[in-house]
Amino acid sequence: MQIVSYGLQPRTQILIVLVSITLLGVVLHMVRKRHVREQYSLLWIAACVVLLLAAVFIRAVDSLARAVGIFYPPAFLFLVAILLLVVLQVHFSVVISSLKEQSRSLTQDLGLLQNELHRLRRELDHEITRKPQES
Repeated sequence: MQIVSYGLQPRTQILIVLVSITLLGVVLHMVRKRHVREQYSLLWIAACVVLLLAAVFIRAVDSLARAVGIFYPPAFLFLVAILLLVVLQVHFSVVISSLKEQSRSLTQDLGLLQNELHRLRRELDHEITRKPQES
């Protein structure tokens, strides 16, 4: 069996480098403008860096693909991209679950505080109406 290398053409490599640098710049700009929190941006920054390194060191990607048993490097890149998306999905699922629990807890606290406020208002109204009668 003859192994054929399907390396990227230089202009495709340059395009991927430019896209990854642009995406990295957008993510950093969004963090700076407080549109995205730092903790959520780390995975996006890591994804941009992996994309950039994959484009710059395409021979290493070719070698890694062959080591894994994939003889078509773009398929290996798609596999890596899918795995990165799965990691992002799991991360955001954990964040959403945490936020949902926090929202439920805050809603319960708000209900208790509103109940306490109504009770105190009733007591205050009762005391106000009782004091003029005592004089």
